Amino acid sequence: MTDLADISAMAAMMLELEREVEDDEKAISEKKERVRTLKEESIPMAMNELEMLSFKLTSGETLTVSQEVYASIPAASKEAVYAWLAEHGFDGIIKTSVEALFDKGEAEQANKILELLAENGVNASLSKGIHAQTLKAFLKEQLEAGTDIPLDLFGARPTWTTKIKTPKEKKNG
Repeated sequence: MTDLADISAMAAMMLELEREVEDDEKAISEKKERVRTLKEESIPMAMNELEMLSFKLTSGETLTVSQEVYASIPAASKEAVYAWLAEHGFDGIIKTSVEALFDKGEAEQANKILELLAENGVNASLSKGIHAQTLKAFLKEQLEAGTDIPLDLFGARPTWTTKIKTPKEKKNG
């Protein structure tokens, strides 16, 4: 039969395990930061000093550094970003969609459908957006082309990053 001493022992075990999990999560977080520092700072800076973009390690892997762009448009900046893109002729990356609650329907122009739906009592909304990968590719392309981009507006952070690619396994014939 279970008694209060058994429950107390289980509670103590639970508390100890929770502390261990917290310590393990902290250790993992610290290791992830060390990996990030090596990947985005130390190795790219060392490779830059040697004026190298890639080389083959003695173990067979290929180490390369390349510029990446991390971006997430802040909600408060969306309209300003769209205006900047339109002003500079890049608004083709903006996708417009109409969201509505109805059984069937297909549209050619988002604004026409929005008006038609509103006239017929259907609650709909017009939204604009840029797919994350499209934004990343666009920013990387423009940075490489030397375009003066307001990175803060786009919530963008260009960085050099390291990748290590293992050699492909040879296929047996």
